[in-house]
Amino acid sequence: MPNWQFDAFCLERSLAEEAAAAGFTMPVRPVEWQGPAPGDALQVVAPVVGDRWFDADELRMRVTAKHGAAGVQCDACGVWRWYPLLSEEMPPYRYASFDGPVDVAASPEWFGDGMSAFRQIVVRRTLAELIVAASPRDFRIREIAER
Repeated sequence: MPNWQFDAFCLERSLAEEAAAAGFTMPVRPVEWQGPAPGDALQVVAPVVGDRWFDADELRMRVTAKHGAAGVQCDACGVWRWYPLLSEEMPPYRYASFDGPVDVAASPEWFGDGMSAFRQIVVRRTLAELIVAASPRDFRIREIAER
């Protein structure tokens, strides 16, 4: 999981190209910098995989215990957004398989609200190891709890 608060992350172009050359599949798009570009980077955009990753009742219980309510529904698009939890507060993933055609995946569940909405992200371990080796100050491997 790259970061509990964001559902996209960027890689230096050379690292993204190295990952692609190694056979990893991850949708990317160029980063459009505001002002002078500090470097050449690509944003990894994780596709949604599966129908749900978390048990809704367990998620509702944990989120309500922390925030006093489970979340909100967007008036504009109707999407339900759970209030956020830290990674260690999340219930175990019910998503048991990562056998799809991509090496980075996003949950179908939305968290946060408004401009701070995000999805949970998982990265295939071998890709995560490549990214962490290239940038250990920015990334780390965190195990996900599954049932």
